[in-house]
Amino acid sequence: MPTLSRLIRRLSQGASAFGGRLQRDQRGAIAVQFALLAIPLSVLVFALVDLGRMGLQRRQMQDALDAATLMAARSTAVTDAELEAIGDPAFVAEIAGLNLGLTASNSTFKNGATNHVIGTATGVLKPIIANLWTGANFNVVATSDVVRSSKDLEVAVVLDITGSMSGSRITDLKTASSDLVDIIVRDVQTPFYSKVAIVPYSVGVNLGSYADAGRGAVPARNITAITKASQAVVTSNGHGFIKDDQISFAGVGGMTMLNGKTYTVKSVTTNTFTIDANTSNTNAYTSGGVATCEKSTNPGCKVIAYTSAGNTSEERDISTCVSERTGTNAYTDVAPSTSPVGTNYPTTKDDSISSANPCPSATITPLSSDKTALKAQINALAIGGSTAGQIGFAWGWYMVSPNFGYMWPNASQRPAAYLTKDLMKVVVLMTDGAFNTPYCNGVIAKDAGSGSGNASDHINCKATNGDPFTQTRAMCDEMKKTKYGLTIYTVGFDVDDSTAKSMLQYCASKSENAFFPSTGSELKTTFKSIAQEISALRIAK
Repeated sequence: MPTLSRLIRRLSQGASAFGGRLQRDQRGAIAVQFALLAIPLSVLVFALVDLGRMGLQRRQMQDALDAATLMAARSTAVTDAELEAIGDPAFVAEIAGLNLGLTASNSTFKNGATNHVIGTATGVLKPIIANLWTGANFNVVATSDVVRSSKDLEVAVVLDITGSMSGSRITDLKTASSDLVDIIVRDVQTPFYSKVAIVPYSVGVNLGSYADAGRGAVPARNITAITKASQAVVTSNGHGFIKDDQISFAGVGGMTMLNGKTYTVKSVTTNTFTIDANTSNTNAYTSGGVATCEKSTNPGCKVIAYTSAGNTSEERDISTCVSERTGTNAYTDVAPSTSPVGTNYPTTKDDSISSANPCPSATITPLSSDKTALKAQINALAIGGSTAGQIGFAWGWYMVSPNFGYMWPNASQRPAAYLTKDLMKVVVLMTDGAFNTPYCNGVIAKDAGSGSGNASDHINCKATNGDPFTQTRAMCDEMKKTKYGLTIYTVGFDVDDSTAKSMLQYCASKSENAFFPSTGSELKTTFKSIAQEISALRIAK
């Protein structure tokens, strides 16, 4: 099909040739016919100029609209009003330098079918020739339909709620975190979802009702036999108790006098243990019963008895907080059903010790798209305690790890598999200072840093996993492997410790992902920037 310019050229050439032939023809009748025909031919030729202008300017307007619609689609805008606020200025900027000759133009942007953004532009073009016989202008219309790329989003936000976050600092953190939730979690959760998990930490991370699933329940072993003897021998296959453990009994048949009482373990074998209970003159054992560990020098029981770093004898109750995982899986996300995380025996607010360092009251929140519930959890945060940032960071990972998903009761709380198509997993770690609280046997280690309590709070053994910064770097090395597909942001709030700064820079996915705000206002701006970048990455192809 010939182009418009070629058609105009051919018509002009034909008219010129026809005129030449007529000039050579001396007959008057032909001259009259030419005069009559030349007028409409001229009008047609020059009218095609208007049509050509309209076609060219429509194409230019279409290009400008396509660019503006693409910009709106790649933004974090959701509502029609938000799309309009992005698209319209972009369209105006695109057409500003084109000299389209439009006397009026406007554009609109709105949500179309699922995951589509529709842009429409109209313009008015004043004709040059056609206005000789009509006062009407040409209406130029363009439409653009952009399929919006997007991803599912799972974000774990790890928040420092230690004692140093007192006053306006915790208030600013609550505002910043709530803003992040508002930006990341979308009101519309289809076809792509966006979820946030909250991990508050200080002396440890409080798992609340999920503690048994994470660190294992207090040992309670089934009993299959009890002898009648001056020191009864209890059969319980693979019980795991040690000498001097204190054990309580419940549900024992026959020897019911044992129920509700606590006894000391005098000796053990793999499948039996002897207790300081004289059962010589009692009824014989018949069936059932459970032996529960009440106190031990090993972690896991309800109470741990230990020698402190100050060489005093101390006892601490187990909490729903957890400490580091040890052993070969210390820096992996292997399921806790295979390798439990560490127990935590903190001092409590009721202790007479002035340096009480309790398990924080704020508990973790698994992945959720309920903005109201997430922000309520954030607003309830209370400060206190020392800084076990290595534990907080680990649980940031665990909250988006599919290997930990079985812990959460609702399917919507369980993370998707790593590297799932159209999925982003993000961990955001925030701290305001040095990590100073490592553990040995579930108690703060004797080589813990300043600010983690006094000598009686510390057990008389060094940190099993070593320095908290070293632990965190080892965790980061694993988290940054491509097989997980994690994006990591770090935020050091008014951090002046060089080791802490170096660690935060090291752990961020890239240098631009490490932030160091020094004021509350800057902290809020930082969280907004991170949230907006996450949202932009979620939308962009």
